[in-house]
Amino acid sequence: MRTQIKGETLDEAINNAMIELSITSENLKYDIIQQGTTGFLGIGSKPYIIEAYDKNDKEEIYKEKQKEQKLEKDEKGIYVFKKENSERSNFLKENKEEIYKKAKEFLEPIFKGFEEEIALNYTINEETSSMIINLQGEKMGVIIGKYGQTLDSLQHILNIVVNENLKEKIKIRLDSENYRDKRYKKIEAFAKSIVQKVKKTKRDYSLEPMSSYDRRIIHSLLQKERNIETVSKGEGRERHVVVKYRKN
Repeated sequence: MRTQIKGETLDEAINNAMIELSITSENLKYDIIQQGTTGFLGIGSKPYIIEAYDKNDKEEIYKEKQKEQKLEKDEKGIYVFKKENSERSNFLKENKEEIYKKAKEFLEPIFKGFEEEIALNYTINEETSSMIINLQGEKMGVIIGKYGQTLDSLQHILNIVVNENLKEKIKIRLDSENYRDKRYKKIEAFAKSIVQKVKKTKRDYSLEPMSSYDRRIIHSLLQKERNIETVSKGEGRERHVVVKYRKN
C-alpha cells in the first residue's frame, strides 16, 4: 500500500518512509509528489513529499503488471488488454483453425441444450495473441447471464480445455452481440461516478463483487486518477474492488 511521507530534504523523506514501512532501502520504491524548496529566509519553504511503497507489496506488483496490459480497442471495436508476445501471436496464426475447431467441439454440445440455434464465428487479435469467438442467436441473455457471469464462466472453462497440451498458451474471449464493449462502457461510467463520490466524501467505497476481468477494467481506468487508489479484497466470489481516497 502506498503511503505519503514528508521530509525537509529528499533523504529525510526517504529515511522516514523506511521507518514508517519498516523496510530497507533495497525494498523501497517511491515517487516524488512535491519537490521541496527552502524559500527565502525560510519563508515559503516546502517539504519534500514522496509516495512510498514496498516493492514486494502484492497490490503494487499487480499494478505494475496492469501497466503492461493496457485496455485498447481491437479492430472489431472490442476492448481487450494489450500485451505484446510475438511467439504466441505467430503460434496462434499458424494454428488458428485447429484451435477454433477444438473450441467449437467443446461449445457445440453445450449449446445443443438450448432451444434456439447459436452460430459461432471467430476473429484473431494479433496484438493480444487472442482469439475472439462471437456467439449469435435470437436470445443470448441466458448465455451471457447476469453481469456476464455465465459468459465469463464458460470462457474460463473453454480456455482451460483449449490450452491443454498446447505449446503456447493463448487467450480465447467469448463475446455476444458486442456485449464486452457495452459492458466496458457501463463500467467506465460507473467508475467515474464512484470516483466523484469518493473525492467528495473522502471516504473509501467498496464495490460489489465482480469478475476478475471487470476488476481489471476498474484498476486500469482509475490507476491515474489523482487522490484515488484501488485495491482488490475478498476471496473467490466475494472478491471486489475498494476505491480509496488518498491525500496528497
